[in-house]
Amino acid sequence: MDQNSEKGYTEYQKKVIRNFYENKDLRLIQKLGELVSDMYLETNEKKRESGWKKIKKMLLDLRVHPNEIEFLTKDKNLTVISKKLAEMF
Repeated sequence: MDQNSEKGYTEYQKKVIRNFYENKDLRLIQKLGELVSDMYLETNEKKRESGWKKIKKMLLDLRVHPNEIEFLTKDKNLTVISKKLAEMF
């Protein structure tokens, strides 16, 4: 028995769950884009630092190579991140 049938999910629920996980990367890219947009407007330095930590984590979740993440975030330049996002989309 597979995990879904053990829990008694209907076929529709199984499809929803499968689609949720299949589209994880697209959701992360969208969230990253929203975060970058917010960071352009952010003036509070503490929130900017927190935002950069979130950007690094999202890039890791998107399976971007750690060396590339380091390159993209070392100067804390949002334009570089924006270009990477355009590449990914």
